[in-house]
Amino acid sequence: MNESNPDNIETPFEGGRITSGVVRVGNTVRRPTKRNSEYIHQVLDYFEKKQFKYSQRYLGKDDKNRDIFAFGEGYVPPDLGTTTDLQLHSFMKIIRELHEISLDFVKRDGLVLCHGDLSPCNVVFRDNHPILIIDWDSVQPDERWQDLTYILWLWINIGDYRRKMNIVSQMSCALEAYGANETTKHDFADKLIQRMNRVLVETDETRTDYCRVKYWVQDSIRWVEENKNNIKNKIG
Repeated sequence: MNESNPDNIETPFEGGRITSGVVRVGNTVRRPTKRNSEYIHQVLDYFEKKQFKYSQRYLGKDDKNRDIFAFGEGYVPPDLGTTTDLQLHSFMKIIRELHEISLDFVKRDGLVLCHGDLSPCNVVFRDNHPILIIDWDSVQPDERWQDLTYILWLWINIGDYRRKMNIVSQMSCALEAYGANETTKHDFADKLIQRMNRVLVETDETRTDYCRVKYWVQDSIRWVEENKNNIKNKIG
């Protein structure tokens, strides 16, 4: 029993990117059941059997029919733009392991299990290192680049024009850390734009922050368009 989080006390998680209804109870996380909860449970059970230590452990349901997960001690970044290149490279190696392990689960040529929402805000850090991937609601079989483009977009925050460093070089080094092949890197700028447009299509227009998300995606696409030749020369 955790003294600061007794087993009978529900403590809501705080922050702007926290799913509604998610609470901590003792050393567990409870969250409302999703429409694809059963598939998520199968995925997480598979990763546990494969001893992939970076995925959440699913523990069943509670008496309120909420999904129970083991709590991962650490911190989650409150927003984008706070992670380092070292953390990104470490995370890319984790995702390579995730994708490789998932091949036997998917069993479809060219596809792996993609988490689908690998923002830094869905990763728990401890001692400045990524140690746990959370929020698997969007997991599904897909091509590797769907995860990789999303990671680079959000971890490097490439749509933020205040950044002064060589973003394309950062992207290239991160893909090298992953071990991306030429097929994955081919037409990478177009893949980035496709992934960005997908976010815009999938964003609920009734969200209060829809306009902010729309402008952010548009700014990100504009940056890729402006740097397309550089991306092609350094990545593919």
